[in-house]
Amino acid sequence: MVINLMCLCAEKFFLDVLASEPKVVSEIESFSGDVRVEKECLVFSISALYLFLTQFYQESVGFAEFQRQLYQSTLNQDLKAHGAQIVVHRSTDKVATNLYRLERVESADSK
Repeated sequence: MVINLMCLCAEKFFLDVLASEPKVVSEIESFSGDVRVEKECLVFSISALYLFLTQFYQESVGFAEFQRQLYQSTLNQDLKAHGAQIVVHRSTDKVATNLYRLERVESADSK
């Protein structure tokens, strides 16, 4: 079984964002790219997320491999277990330039 370290880093990063971990919030604020907080949601492009994660966690695979692994992962399902999901924030009709948003979702239990 191949462990997908970059997807694990992405999941940890998203959970840290949801928990408002000070170190992660500080890194986001100082990052000059399309990884930012807007209206209490994390907004990011896939390419900027890749750069951020390689810089912050010092783990790396090639971008194409990261993108492939990310899209084949169960990341969104895993995040839903924590009351969050990733959705398209702004579509440009090109995966490479789309912006995505990590947002909290209301669970069926809390309705």
